[in-house]
Amino acid sequence: MTSQYVGHPAGNIMRHNTGHREMRGAMSRARGFSIVELMVVMVVLAVLLGVGAPAFLETVRNNRMLTEVYSLRASLANARSEALARRMTVTVCESTDSTSCAADPNAWSEGYLAFADADGDGVADPNEILLTRVVTAPDMRITFTAGPSTVGGPGFSPRGDSLNASGTFTFCDPRGATRAAALILRNPGDARAAEDEDKPEDNIVNDLEGNNVSC
Repeated sequence: MTSQYVGHPAGNIMRHNTGHREMRGAMSRARGFSIVELMVVMVVLAVLLGVGAPAFLETVRNNRMLTEVYSLRASLANARSEALARRMTVTVCESTDSTSCAADPNAWSEGYLAFADADGDGVADPNEILLTRVVTAPDMRITFTAGPSTVGGPGFSPRGDSLNASGTFTFCDPRGATRAAALILRNPGDARAAEDEDKPEDNIVNDLEGNNVSC
């Protein structure tokens, strides 16, 4: 009769526990990082941030610039449409309090508004309808250059023209004139984006008179 050896239960338990300790040790080693490895990771991250951060900031500023240009262009287009629809003058002016036109001609950077100017005096009276109210970005400088006939800001007649308030809106940020944008408002009442019309190009857009804008 052939005998069969059966291992002692205590031996089996010992081998089982030893196997668990080895597995826990291997897992612990797999989860850990050495000081050298951490330093390498930090150096790689620093390099990536140094290369990517300026490009990201440039993209943010470009998008902010476009947002401000499109916002003002839309406000001008809406003001002109309202002037045609209401058969009355609509004025667009700089504003520091979002309710009235500012006395400072350089206050476009703080905001602007458009209103149905029933008496055509270029002043937002309490009984006149407010059409647009916009507050600009804090680091954006907006200026408007126009002839001496402009009162309180550009406006649009019931025929849709700009009441001879043609000129150039210039948008500047901390990057200076080479990154500036501009809108050109013409007498017929249309506003278009300014372009660099110099030959050869110098990366600065030109105003209504064909000159480089300045910041």
